[in-house]
Amino acid sequence: MVDLALNNPLTRQDLLRQRLEAGEPLIAVDLASEFDISLDTIRRDLMVLEEEGLLQRVRGGAVPIRRPSSTYKERRITPETECDALVRAALPLIREGMTIMIDGGTTLTHLARLMSPLRDLLVITPSPSVASIMLEKDITTYLVGGQVSPWGGIAVGAEAEGAIRNMAADLAFAGVCGLDAEFGLSGDHASEVGVMRAMAAAARRTVVIAAQSKLGQRARHRVLPVEDLSMIVTDADPNTMQPFRAAGVEITHV
Repeated sequence: MVDLALNNPLTRQDLLRQRLEAGEPLIAVDLASEFDISLDTIRRDLMVLEEEGLLQRVRGGAVPIRRPSSTYKERRITPETECDALVRAALPLIREGMTIMIDGGTTLTHLARLMSPLRDLLVITPSPSVASIMLEKDITTYLVGGQVSPWGGIAVGAEAEGAIRNMAADLAFAGVCGLDAEFGLSGDHASEVGVMRAMAAAARRTVVIAAQSKLGQRARHRVLPVEDLSMIVTDADPNTMQPFRAAGVEITHV
């Protein structure tokens, strides 16, 4: 039986806001069936929410627009809640004799904390926090220089990007603000995106550690299309990850 309250656009739009806040994509044909309304009506609802800055319309529906993250300083004081198991699952990728690039952010700083001082391991990073941890572990490290962004806590700008382009690595661990099957890997700040692209170009394989909460999210700037990612380590369910797998990305489930 159809809830008559759903005939009210304000009621429908409140329901859609709740789903967007939960990070859910909105599929127009499914919503039209669920609410027993026409596709044109649900599209008008989506247009209203787009004007509010809550979503971006895409073919077949809409995806939530994530709010830019707080600064690295603010995020680092928040206890890790969802990345520990993901980071531990990524550790076996790091082996003796490798050269690896590690981006900034709280998840990859946590990766640095858990790393072992393997023989002949070289870490290249634009993150002073990661470099400091490597120093304590006696891991050989090259710290990329430049102005430090307060958002990801990494060096950014032409100097940083140029230095990375002149290096070669086995793996690049890229930070993630959003990860969407159509839009790809994305970041909040253009200056950091340039550094991330340089890291991915310099490495044989690019690895992303992405919690379920980052899936289906689109940050402001695309870093890489899905096809350019080598592996995603995630706690998302297999059905959610199927489009990524179909694009040739290796998926490690936690």
